[in-house]
Amino acid sequence: MAKTSMTLTVKEGQPPPPLCAAAVSGESGGGDPMRSVNELRNLSTVLHAFRRRWDELQKHLDFIQDAIASRSRELDASPQHHQALASNTLETSSPESADLHSEPMPAQTSVSELGFLCGMMRSRGLRKYIISHLSDVAKLREEVPAALKGAPKPAKLVLECIGRFFLQGSKAFGKATHMVPSRQASLLILEFFLLSDCTEMEPSVKEEADLAAVTWRKRLINEGGVSNASDIDARGLLLLVASFGIPALFRNEDLRNLIRLSCPKEISDVLRRSRFLLARVPGKCDDSL
Repeated sequence: MAKTSMTLTVKEGQPPPPLCAAAVSGESGGGDPMRSVNELRNLSTVLHAFRRRWDELQKHLDFIQDAIASRSRELDASPQHHQALASNTLETSSPESADLHSEPMPAQTSVSELGFLCGMMRSRGLRKYIISHLSDVAKLREEVPAALKGAPKPAKLVLECIGRFFLQGSKAFGKATHMVPSRQASLLILEFFLLSDCTEMEPSVKEEADLAAVTWRKRLINEGGVSNASDIDARGLLLLVASFGIPALFRNEDLRNLIRLSCPKEISDVLRRSRFLLARVPGKCDDSL
């Protein structure tokens, strides 16, 4: 087939027609198709990244909304919430009615709060409650053991409540440190656990308690021996093994030293509740107490 040609005549001083301008610049009127494909591909990548970030943001917002809703349900179910509502109701009622109900409220509040903390397995809340009431240990000894009986897993709750303070060296618990009330609360919760007569515990809790006791004993040995332990260290470790069991690594001499150093007369009623302690050294334990 013969090629056809077309000749365009352009007068001087006039701009070239569009087709001619395109020919001069070396570009076709339709553009480069590969360039368009690459641009679309880049745009698709950007849109995909944006969509992924958007989905992540949406999931984060959903998580926050769920957390707020869950917390709201907890507050609605908590005794403190209902007590606040009751308090507001009393304030709007007559003074005579407020006077009639003002005296029994504190006892009801403490018992219901303890029951809630134990029932919900709130170990940190329970420790904070004990710390805030250290000025009235006698009342704690009366109320906390009864509340522990209402916990789904009392042994686990108590073990979580004492935490891992025993890993700290004795120097970390000087008289001026803020950690003293926390350690005192941990020892008290062990006393209350023995007074509650709750004996059931899961195997995993028993293993964790044994490991804690062995770790505690090892620290005392590194600091000069069990026989040189401080009274609070001796009492804490003694209450721990009395509550959860005595690891095989412990010698009778260790137990005698712990009893001797822990001021046993102050907690004799508690130690006699321990089936582990009485079974291991029955005669010596009775003589020491």
